[in-house]
Amino acid sequence: MPLPRPLSDSEPDHAALIAEIIARGLPRLAPGGGPLPEPPPADPSSRPAWEAEVALRRARHDAAALAAGAFYDTILAEASGAAFPAAGEQPVQTTWAGAPVPGGAVGLRVHRPAAEEKLPVIAFVHGGAYWMGGGAAGWHLNDTLCRELAARLPAVVVGIDHRLAPEHPYPIPADDVAAAISWIADHADEWGADADRLVLFGISSGGNLVSAAAHRALDGELPRPVAVVLQSPSVDLSIESGRFRADEASVADARRIIALYTAGADPEDPRVSPARREDLRGSSPTLVITGDDDPLSADALAYADRLELAGVAVTRHRYPMTHTVATPEVFRRMHDETLAWLGGVLE
Repeated sequence: MPLPRPLSDSEPDHAALIAEIIARGLPRLAPGGGPLPEPPPADPSSRPAWEAEVALRRARHDAAALAAGAFYDTILAEASGAAFPAAGEQPVQTTWAGAPVPGGAVGLRVHRPAAEEKLPVIAFVHGGAYWMGGGAAGWHLNDTLCRELAARLPAVVVGIDHRLAPEHPYPIPADDVAAAISWIADHADEWGADADRLVLFGISSGGNLVSAAAHRALDGELPRPVAVVLQSPSVDLSIESGRFRADEASVADARRIIALYTAGADPEDPRVSPARREDLRGSSPTLVITGDDDPLSADALAYADRLELAGVAVTRHRYPMTHTVATPEVFRRMHDETLAWLGGVLE
């Protein structure tokens, strides 16, 4: 799979910087050379061998993602005014917790700024196509964003490390996230946070799990969030919607990943594909963030339209980026505008 084409940005410096990043050797996240990893293998007759192969591919992806992140941080630092504050410069303390789930517990990383007042609490769910981006890699890859949210809003930000498919397919990741959100709300006071100002924030596959949790809140199963942020969300796993447009190989990979996550569940079930839920009335104010060159954007925008038709306050932020690649300036603007929107909702 080739690297993504340069972005069609109205500001020439953006496209030039992306070209520079690629020319300088952006670490590739797949053996085939593209920004997306190969999906996990199909389950053979030997379960241990299959799980070992899945773990190998996940580790290979996450290690490459960390290397790419470190490389990209160098570009960020060189871009005048575009670098995020270093982790050590953020007045944020981190602690660890665990939310009980059937069979054990899922890890939580709690970011709290040095503030005396009671703060909003953000339940943050990482991306990774349902099968990667968790554990130590997930904590590191999302550390800057979580620290920014914590320090600048300010808020208590709790990252959720749910179990991953295909070893733990649907509904386990969705149930893990729901259980963690419930636990976070119950224990918010321990971190000086206000459970009545709960925000759900999900990226990519995390956007699916956060949307599903928001729908459980609509049904009275979870605390109601005051806001939902969906960044490049995967909200409709039915490829047959016709809105997912990509090259043939990418579509085939998407079908495999979806099949491994759903494990026989119907992709058109609204519990699997939140955009398929019929009644969206009463949903929380929602920010939907999409990229011009992201094949997931069409479904996300269609979901935003349906939320708005149901009377929900919806804000759309769209940026010149792919699902995974943007210039430092675009990332800076996206984060600033997300923080500004959240600040307005939480006033």
